[in-house]
Amino acid sequence: MVKEITVNQAEVTVDGKVYTVTHIPTATSGCWYTVHDLFELWAAVAIDLDGRVAGWRNPPSDRHRKEFEKAIKKAFGIGR
Repeated sequence: MVKEITVNQAEVTVDGKVYTVTHIPTATSGCWYTVHDLFELWAAVAIDLDGRVAGWRNPPSDRHRKEFEKAIKKAFGIGR
């Protein structure tokens, strides 16, 4: 069954490239945030409401991971 839902999205810039981040609320502590560009799903990160990063699926390189985390937290007001 298909149902319509509303999600929140934000654009973040990491290393000069713009990505769309979609907030996927979950029933567990924290929420998932998918990171994608125009062509594909690129990664997903679980971040608790207090700002603790619980884990990644298909994570970016170590070089960019902290930059993504910081940009997502800022865009969605996490951990304030």
